[in-house]
Amino acid sequence: MNESKHWADKYAEEIVEKKPDKEKYLVKSGITPSGVVHAGNFREIITQNFVHKAIKKRGEKSTYLYFWDDYDRFRKVPKGVDKSWKKYIGLPVTETPDPWECHESYAEHFKSEVNEELKRLNINELEFKSASEEYKKGTFTELIKKALENQDKIREILNRYREEPHGEEWIPIRVYCEECGKDTTESKYLGEYELEYKCDCGEKSVLNFKKNPGNAKLPWRVDWPMQWSKYDVDFESSGKEHQASGGSVDTAIPISKEIFNQEPPIQPMYEFISIKGQKEKMSSSKGNVIKIKELLEVYEPNVALYLYTTKINKAFEIAFDEEIINIYNRFDRAEESYFEDGDENEARRYELSMKEIPEQQPQRIPFGFCSTIAQVSKDKEKRKNILKRTGHLKNPSEKDIELALKRIELAGNWIEKYASEKYKYKIKEKIPKSVEDIDKEILEIYEKTAEEIKKGKNGQEIQQFIYETAKEKEIPIGKTFKAGYQLILGKKQGPRLGPFLTTLEENFVVKRLKRKG
Repeated sequence: MNESKHWADKYAEEIVEKKPDKEKYLVKSGITPSGVVHAGNFREIITQNFVHKAIKKRGEKSTYLYFWDDYDRFRKVPKGVDKSWKKYIGLPVTETPDPWECHESYAEHFKSEVNEELKRLNINELEFKSASEEYKKGTFTELIKKALENQDKIREILNRYREEPHGEEWIPIRVYCEECGKDTTESKYLGEYELEYKCDCGEKSVLNFKKNPGNAKLPWRVDWPMQWSKYDVDFESSGKEHQASGGSVDTAIPISKEIFNQEPPIQPMYEFISIKGQKEKMSSSKGNVIKIKELLEVYEPNVALYLYTTKINKAFEIAFDEEIINIYNRFDRAEESYFEDGDENEARRYELSMKEIPEQQPQRIPFGFCSTIAQVSKDKEKRKNILKRTGHLKNPSEKDIELALKRIELAGNWIEKYASEKYKYKIKEKIPKSVEDIDKEILEIYEKTAEEIKKGKNGQEIQQFIYETAKEKEIPIGKTFKAGYQLILGKKQGPRLGPFLTTLEENFVVKRLKRKG
């Protein structure tokens, strides 16, 4: 495959080459809705979405199947939930009540969160299926029978990787008791579609899972390759924990081939994601996670998705410090590459991160400058006027204005929640007393700067004027710019001075530079 291609396109090509005559390809992802789906494990969802889009870009048909593994058991009471929920351990998560009392079940609570975050990221081409519904409809009945008929072979495959091998009494099935609803059962296969089971609750019964489907469920390591067979899956990536030696991929592949007669899908490993400054990957149990909705408090959806277009086998960090400025800048350059025939890989990363490509290149405002405007004014009209006055928006469309104002809002959130003091400032209402210590020659430079501002010079021109004038008078450049910050902010540093001065009301800044108010 062409090494210059984006990884999503490489996998799309591999998928089509593997089954060139297939009418419609299937990309699959899935998760048990039993906890927070954070920005780290969202990588799986987004990875599949990129490959799905890449297949369609080739002119092929593709389905992105998102499979809720919502028939898994409720395993433990999470932190923050009343200990009384211990009584529900062993029930399917779809049958476990919602501790927060806002959804029909424990599973629905977390499914709704994922759905909301998918909307926020503009990912909307998924076809959802529920394990609970599929099992109860009898969708997997014949495959369950096949697994039970091959229980010895499955046991042998699993035991290759187990420190404590399954005994001969073990069979690849979990039965949810028809009396108490829990999977605290031991079962025996009687042949055909019948299982004999006994439950800790005292119930003993024979279950015909063809006549009464839904109570018999395959364990994860068998259920996963069974899904590949049922839906003829072409692509499903997974994390390092699944692909580690002896992990579920190692057992799923032979079970898929030898039991279900299905060639496994292309299944690359994706690397973990961490928050910049943390040494460990995100983990719900450790509490070091960022939800998508929190990510989108400071990142535009397209910029967030751009992060995930990095190499699939490369770990990356989500930054909330000043690195966020560079990330936005890289996205903006990727957009330029797309519209101006620049770097092909960056252009493709941009294309994948967009739900819809605009007809013409948007006017983008650098995130760093947005953080300056966010602190100058909170009024939308004033922010629009600043953008026009500084020349950052030239004959803008309504969409350009909308994008700019949204980015300013996000930059304001960043200043408030994450930025260091270096990026925070407040304009002094009165001339700071420290101005009295500024050299007269430097103050004269700023009096002349005020006249340049009155002439309508833009930020870069003002920056250059201060620099050239100080150089001409042989006054240290750094000392000169520090004085400018002292005049306005009362401290020795701030945003780039020339552009910053042009964001302020002309009457105010002229008076201040002339020390008249």
